[in-house]
Amino acid sequence: MRIFVIDSDPQTASVVENTFAREHEIVSTTSGFAAIERIAIGRAFDVILCDLEMPDLSGKEIYRRLLESAPQTASKVVFLVSDPKAHRAFLDSLQNHYVQRPVAAATLRETIRAMSLR
Repeated sequence: MRIFVIDSDPQTASVVENTFAREHEIVSTTSGFAAIERIAIGRAFDVILCDLEMPDLSGKEIYRRLLESAPQTASKVVFLVSDPKAHRAFLDSLQNHYVQRPVAAATLRETIRAMSLR
């Protein structure tokens, strides 16, 4: 399984790599724009963990662009959220999962397992 981590905090990518590196291929970026470019060149991912509050391009905007250009990829997004209440309307409008920060390895493992069953 290929997991793409889009997060402004490199520590999140480290947690994902430490948790899944033996089982899955992990790719990460700290830039929303770089993420869109990587997906646009045809890199397929099974799960995309995306920071909802990216500084250069928000997770909402990344998701919107994926819906337009690659809807099948948009369905693989799991948002990483510090304050779900602040984004409740957006999160409730989606079929996607979200994980609340701080991100726990056990929660990530369960979320990745659930996404693989979709």
